[in-house]
Amino acid sequence: MAKASRAKSSPAETAAVGAPVETGAKTYVVTETAPPRVAGKRVKAGDTITLTDDQARAELLALHIRPEAVEPPASNDA
Repeated sequence: MAKASRAKSSPAETAAVGAPVETGAKTYVVTETAPPRVAGKRVKAGDTITLTDDQARAELLALHIRPEAVEPPASNDA
C-alpha cells in the first residue's frame, strides 16, 4: 500500500489552525462562587476572561461569571 502524500502548510496556516478565532467574544468577571476552572480555564475570583456566548452560557447560569461592568453614564450636573 502506498503512503498518502501530505500537503505542506505555511506557518501562517498552521498558526491560524492552532489558535481558533473567537468572533463575538465578550469579557466576563469571575465571581466568588466560581470553581478553580471556568470554561476550561484556570481562574480565581476577580479575574477577567474572554468567552464567546456559547462558552459563557452555562457559566452565566451557574453564576460563576458576570458580564464586565459597563462604565456608568456621565452625569448631567451642569
